[in-house]
Amino acid sequence: MGLLNSALQIGRSAILTYEGALNVVGNNISSASSPDFTRLTPLLDPIQGTPISGELQPGAGVALNQIQRNIDEALESRMRLAIGANESAITQQGSLAQLEPLFDELSQSGVGTGLADFFHAFDELQNTPEDPAIRDLVVNSGARLAESLRTLRAQMTTISNDADGQITVIVEEADTIARDIARLNEDITTAEAGRRGQATGLRDQRDAALRRLSERFDVTVREQPNGTVNVYIANEALVQGNSVRGLVAVSETEGDTIRTTVRFADTNQQVDVQGGSLEGLLVGRDRNAQIEKIDELAAALIAEVNKIHADGQGLVGFASVVGAQDVLATDVPLGASSAGLTTTPTNGSFFIAVADTATGTPVAYRIDVDPSDVTTLESLRDEFNNQVTGVTASITIDNRLEFTADDGFSFTFGNDGQTSREDTSGVLAALGINTFFTGSDATTIAVNEALERDSFLLAAASEFLPGDGTNASRIAALDTAGVSSLRELSLIGFQRSIANSVAVRAAAVNDDVQATGSILASLSAQRESVSGVNLDEEAISLLKYERAFQGTSRFVRVVDDLINELLTLVR
Repeated sequence: MGLLNSALQIGRSAILTYEGALNVVGNNISSASSPDFTRLTPLLDPIQGTPISGELQPGAGVALNQIQRNIDEALESRMRLAIGANESAITQQGSLAQLEPLFDELSQSGVGTGLADFFHAFDELQNTPEDPAIRDLVVNSGARLAESLRTLRAQMTTISNDADGQITVIVEEADTIARDIARLNEDITTAEAGRRGQATGLRDQRDAALRRLSERFDVTVREQPNGTVNVYIANEALVQGNSVRGLVAVSETEGDTIRTTVRFADTNQQVDVQGGSLEGLLVGRDRNAQIEKIDELAAALIAEVNKIHADGQGLVGFASVVGAQDVLATDVPLGASSAGLTTTPTNGSFFIAVADTATGTPVAYRIDVDPSDVTTLESLRDEFNNQVTGVTASITIDNRLEFTADDGFSFTFGNDGQTSREDTSGVLAALGINTFFTGSDATTIAVNEALERDSFLLAAASEFLPGDGTNASRIAALDTAGVSSLRELSLIGFQRSIANSVAVRAAAVNDDVQATGSILASLSAQRESVSGVNLDEEAISLLKYERAFQGTSRFVRVVDDLINELLTLVR
């Protein structure tokens, strides 16, 4: 009977083992379409038997001792990095796809076209400075250029703000995923406590959560002896066991701009974000927009055109003029930062020619300026009034300098009644007197309202003589002249450099998307070969375990028949 009992034990262990193996194969087949499932393999071990016929030991059957998850942790780590790199590139590509059309000059409404048209209009004006139609054309081209700069900056700001707004959403999603990972750590520890096997379903859920987290930013994962994983961003822990530090999006003000930063919830420490859609959004917000360069271009355009325009004269003299630029304090030197001028004047002087409208005879006055120590807006007003006859200087309620001619007089700048006289101090342009543009950057740039009301004030001349277009020629030459504030690039050249930079970056990001996508596809294929379910292989395993189960069942029936025969003999 001992032999028969051993045979029954062999059959029993085999039936239970192959039933478990069939369950594993069935689970593989049913989960084949799940992208997060890791293929399982039943590991069968022989059971040591008792000796028979002396010292012979045939064994005691087979046992299902372990269910193996087919996973390569090193490959998983590489995949997470590849996912982060690909998501970052795709996010940047989306941002640049919005930005690149803004620099497409084929629309004939961009800044590049506006600059070319603007300088071409001044080129036309130098030849026919007395033509009212050409004067109106110059003013209108300046207005269109200013509008195109304002529109471009507004569109770029919208793209940047949209990216900034998405950061909060991504951070909230990442925080939720991190908390899910901490919860799964705890569930896995509980499920595997005191057991030989792994909680395969929970581990699959955790691996999927780690991949989703890597879509937001790069993470480093380290598994612990108790089955939990610690998750790190750069060198900072985010998840440790079942505890999570948490992530928050914090809005901060930078100048006049609100920017969102990513911080740890427990310490408010800023997170060093690398990779993933978060990095793509941060890059798209802070670098792709090129907003600062557009402001640089607008500021240089305003300064360079105004500097020349302030030294010129129109077809008529001024009866009054109000500076477009105010100062923060009227009693501080104009060269001090506390004065608040966008353009800082220097030591020098400017000329004003006052003409009797009845005789047309001009009288010129030179006004010396020392903005570093002496000249304030108040002292400039007083100095002017002490020297000049026929024109009165005053300060408006909003701290702007105003010149008003007495009855029967008019005045012009930049000449002494016979020859041109440059404003060596730059104070006229700094205070917005006799300027073409107003504003300080791409947000505020506009054509001087006085010119829009009367284009005869457009300063095409340098000596206030009929047919003089010298000043218009000087402005037209700015299309190729190097500008010191733009690193000696011309205004048009600087605009083209911005457009080229966007185009080059867009091409580079497109290449990155293809490269990172190829790497991710290759790693995904490797993972599929290791962890994915091959239905043909599972069908073979199914058939193998089915036949083994059937054979074991037949073996048990044979043993049962032998037992019955033995019992019959005994009776």
